[in-house]
Amino acid sequence: TAFTPQILSPIFQKSSVTRYGASHNRLAPPLRPYRKPRGSRALSMQTEKPWVCTTPLYYANGPPHMGSAYPTIAADILSRYQKLQGKQVTFITGSDEHGEKIATTAADNAKPPQEFVDGIVGEFKGLWAKMDIEYDSFVRTTDETHAAIVREFFQRVWDKGDIYKKDYEGRYCVGCEAYLGDDEMDTIDGVEHACKIHRKPAELRREENYFFRLSKYQSALENLFRDQPQFVQPNYRFNEVKKWVEAGVPDFSISRSTISWGIPVPNDPDQVIYVWFDALLGYISALIQDGQEPTLDNAIANGWPCNVHIIGKDILRFHAVYWPAMLMSADMALPELIYSHGFLTKDGLKMGKSLGNVLEPDVLLQQHGSDAVRYYFSKGLDFGGDGDFSEERFSNVLNADLANDLGNMLNRCLKPLQKHNGELLPSYATPADHPLRLLAAECSAKSAVAYAALDFRGAGEAALELTRSGNKYIDDMAPWTLFKEGKIAEGTAVLMTILEAARIVAVMLSPMVPQVSGKVYQQLGFDPSIYARLQWSDTTWRDLPAGQPLPEPEGIFKRIEAPVDEAADAAKKLAAEKAKAAKANPAAAEVADILRVDMRVGQIVSAEMHPDAESLYVEMIDVGEAVPRQVVSGLAKYMSLASLIGKKVVVLCNLKPAKMRGVESTGMVLAAGTDVVELLEPPPGALVGERIKVEGGADPTPDEMLKSKSAQKVWDRVAEKLSTDSSLCGTYDGVPLVTSAGPCTVASLKGSPIK
Repeated sequence: TAFTPQILSPIFQKSSVTRYGASHNRLAPPLRPYRKPRGSRALSMQTEKPWVCTTPLYYANGPPHMGSAYPTIAADILSRYQKLQGKQVTFITGSDEHGEKIATTAADNAKPPQEFVDGIVGEFKGLWAKMDIEYDSFVRTTDETHAAIVREFFQRVWDKGDIYKKDYEGRYCVGCEAYLGDDEMDTIDGVEHACKIHRKPAELRREENYFFRLSKYQSALENLFRDQPQFVQPNYRFNEVKKWVEAGVPDFSISRSTISWGIPVPNDPDQVIYVWFDALLGYISALIQDGQEPTLDNAIANGWPCNVHIIGKDILRFHAVYWPAMLMSADMALPELIYSHGFLTKDGLKMGKSLGNVLEPDVLLQQHGSDAVRYYFSKGLDFGGDGDFSEERFSNVLNADLANDLGNMLNRCLKPLQKHNGELLPSYATPADHPLRLLAAECSAKSAVAYAALDFRGAGEAALELTRSGNKYIDDMAPWTLFKEGKIAEGTAVLMTILEAARIVAVMLSPMVPQVSGKVYQQLGFDPSIYARLQWSDTTWRDLPAGQPLPEPEGIFKRIEAPVDEAADAAKKLAAEKAKAAKANPAAAEVADILRVDMRVGQIVSAEMHPDAESLYVEMIDVGEAVPRQVVSGLAKYMSLASLIGKKVVVLCNLKPAKMRGVESTGMVLAAGTDVVELLEPPPGALVGERIKVEGGADPTPDEMLKSKSAQKVWDRVAEKLSTDSSLCGTYDGVPLVTSAGPCTVASLKGSPIK
């Protein structure tokens, strides 16, 4: 039966157990004392609301990885930018330490849950220090401060009549720590009711729990997404959440009776508060300062609501649907913005221990340093969408931007300046209408707009625009020639102008690469205390101070030597040989084209509507690799989602990945027709992953990737000769396309182009 207290009683704790685990963990967590956040956050009078940014509270069931570092880097960069703008910033991160997964993992490691999470939290804090992450508050959900906030919030929602108790049966995903709806499960690898995110079967469970009346806030949520189109970003994520809401929002469970590693429900110690109803409140409890009473009013006074939550797309529903309704129930303001980023992949594949391709942040940091990692995972990717890491691209981006563009601009100026002017900066005033000076103002304005919109690539590109213009200016003006001609003042003017531009670039890039930017300032003779007090207004052109001593010039960023990839080298050599042979024998070129294309038998394991395009589907297709490929297709106009599940299709696998309305596609499904469209289908006995060939022809030797413009023309030439014949077979230049089980066919279209 539901309880009806007027005042919440203290947390009850049990102590009659000696073993921990999913089935034997009937022990409420010992609450930790008031936390001491990193840095000085003493109680003080505030004259304005702080600017507040949060990362997710990371689940403490394992050590941090690059997926957890990705949003933390973004939040740190954004917070540093806001500090440069003179704002009082509270950057919040932390750990979510309750729940079944943690209790089970702790038991597997023969440790009490609290001891286990203490160790994991230490690993997170250690990694953040190595990455130059400067958070202001690290909240832990096992803090007593946090528990007090949870109890008060629970009471508010209870008093609203928005919590009730009932028996419930449903499919529960331990990975998500949540009961799943039908739209969150699918049949994967023949297993029904599998979680789409964790790809494991959700367990059928029945228990008596407390529920939050989410359905009561259906209209309020619809109004929110009607009136605030910027509430969730990027825009395609907003549209995704809006569709969830429009489909109806069911009540959700906020307690568990099968475990006790959590905060007990007041007056009902057999239940613990569900991890999401607990963890989301960490964004509020993190605002309680040292010495303050942990109350919602004090948290509000210290900066709630937050300005931006930065989260992954896998926890978007909890933050964009559940969280706003919870806050409405408690009569608290909503966050201004929820920004959801995509997943990270490595070399185009989802990362996982089973694939042996996990990207370890500690290894990257040890090899390349924090600025290299920060820069690639901000400026090097489109934050918001999915992002890919490859060793080759990592080194190319860092070398081109930091070593070549910025580093060379600085080095080309410092040595000749010292040679012709000594170790002290000469006096020079750049004309107000100088092109580089005018461009610097434009670039800093563009960079500021981009930072504020979490467009880190755009912010970095604005800075590099000034860098590249500076390098072109030195090439055009050739100061070395001016010095040879005895025109010392003219040559000096060129160098001083470029060096001031380099200083401004350092300010613009300082949120991303604080160490590199600090080295630029050091090379220009500034005291470290000057750099420590930077403001965004320092992007204003002001010329370098005359008489300032210059140190011995040295590099600001060491070039990264990409590791030798023997397989890639062999593939390039083979491609070069094919191209040479085709040039020598044009008659054989067409045959070489079809052999270079990687067409495989695929099987669609799941399909859903594109979040931002009604004409597109997003399919996960098994093509015989370790994980299915994500493919975006234009099939929505021609066939239903249900008709695609389990169907075998022909997939082009070696086109360069491309984004279609914000969603990356790593392949193409082949179909015949124009106004009427039918899939090109392998025979039932075809093996998933096998390559499709021309009947009677040689086995394909496909390029690893048709990524260059010249290589992409290979597919264009092949596509021109693909069509169906009178027997409904798919053909290349009139010859059937076959698998080991027979030809690929369509249902009814004869003589239709295939594309």
